[in-house]
Amino acid sequence: MSEAKKLLVDVLSTVVLPKLKGLNEKNAKKMVHASHKALAEIAKKYHKLLEEQAEVAAKEKAKQAKVAKKSSEKEAKKNAKLAKKQVESKQLALLLAKENKEVSKPAKSVTKTAKSVAKPTAKAPAKKATSSAAKPAVKRRGRTPNAKK
Repeated sequence: MSEAKKLLVDVLSTVVLPKLKGLNEKNAKKMVHASHKALAEIAKKYHKLLEEQAEVAAKEKAKQAKVAKKSSEKEAKKNAKLAKKQVESKQLALLLAKENKEVSKPAKSVTKTAKSVAKPTAKAPAKKATSSAAKPAVKRRGRTPNAKK
C-alpha cells in the first residue's frame, strides 16, 4: 500500500475505532481487522476515482486544446486571406495611381517618347492609279440574256 493510502487508512481508523468501546478484546480485534480491510478498500476506491477524474480532466483539456487549435488555424487562414486581399488592393491602387499620373502628364513627354521610338522611313511608292479613261465602259443596247431558272 502506498503512503497516501496508509495515511488515509490511519486517519479513517482514528475516526472509526473510538466508536468501538465496550467490545471485548477478541471482538475488538475482529472489528479493527475488518475496519482496516474496509478502510483499505475505501482508500483504493478513493484513489482510483481521483485518477479517473484526472484522466477525464486531461481528455477534456486535450479536447479544448484541439478546438482552440482549429479555431486559431481558421483565424490564421482568415487573416492571411484578408492580408492577401489588402496587398492586392494596394497594388491595384498603385497601378491606378501610376495610370492617373501618366494620363495627367503633359502631351510633350508622350510625343518625345514617341519620336525617340519611331524611326524615319522612306516614303512608300504611290499606288498605281487605274484610270477609267483607259478602259471605256461599253454600253449595250437591247435586251440582256435571260438567266436560267
